[in-house]
Amino acid sequence: MKKLLVFIAIVFNQYAYAQLADGSVAPDFTIADLNGTTHNLYSYLDSDKTVFLEIFAAHCSTCWNYHQTHRLKNMYTMYGPNGTDEIMVLALEYDENNDGNAFIGIGDPWQTQGNWLEGTPFPLFNVEYPDRGVFTDYNVTYYPVVYKICPDKLVERVMTSETESQLYQKVQTCQNALSIDEKPTVENVHIDQQSKSLIINQHQNVKSIKVIDLRGQLVKAISSVNHPSISINDLKTGIYLFEMQTESGPVIKKLYLN
Repeated sequence: MKKLLVFIAIVFNQYAYAQLADGSVAPDFTIADLNGTTHNLYSYLDSDKTVFLEIFAAHCSTCWNYHQTHRLKNMYTMYGPNGTDEIMVLALEYDENNDGNAFIGIGDPWQTQGNWLEGTPFPLFNVEYPDRGVFTDYNVTYYPVVYKICPDKLVERVMTSETESQLYQKVQTCQNALSIDEKPTVENVHIDQQSKSLIINQHQNVKSIKVIDLRGQLVKAISSVNHPSISINDLKTGIYLFEMQTESGPVIKKLYLN
C-alpha cells in the first residue's frame, strides 16, 4: 500500500509540473508549417494578437476528439486573419516518428487518428529536429495541451472543455490588459551598451526586476531598485525581456544587449 501511495504521488507531481505555469513568459520560436511558411510566435504577439498554441499528436485519440469539437477552428474562423484578426492559432504535432501521411489519415491507428488537414484553416506543424526544443521549452510531457498567450507574452493554460465563448473571454482579458488606461508604464527604459547597464529614468516606480531570455528562462533577478542605473554586465549578448514589477502591475520591455 505504501509503495502504491508513493507511486501515485510521483505521478501526480509529474502531471502537476507538466506544463508551463500560468503567468510564465512564453518562450519564443520560429518554425515552418506543413506548407513551408515560417511563423514566429513573438511577431504575432508584437502585432497585438492573442495566440492559441495547441500541442497534439496525430495518433492521440484524445487529441482527435478535441480536434473534432472544432473549437479552435471556429475561433480562427471568427477571430483570425479572415475574421476580426484578433487571434492566431498554431498547432504543433509532437510525434517525431510521424511523416506527412499521418496528417492526412494514412496509417495505422497508432500512427494517425484521421485527416487532420481536412477543414483545418490554421497552420499545422510537423515539428522535427532541430526545432523540437520547443517542446522542452514548453515542458511538454503529455498531450493535448493548449495555451493562450497574450500579447504581453504571458501564458495561461486552456482546458479542452472550454467553449468558444469562454475562449474569447480569455482573448478579451488579454485586450483589457493592453488598454491604455489600465496598462502600467515605465518611461525611458534602455540599455547603456558602453557601461552594460539598464537605465530606468523612473526607477522609483519599479519594485523589482526579472530578466528572462528568449527561451523563457529566468537569468537574473533584482529584488530591489534603488538607482536609475543597474549593472547587467554579467549577461551575454542577446535579446532579453525585462519584467519590471510596479505598483500597478508588471511592465515588460524587450531590449537587446550587445
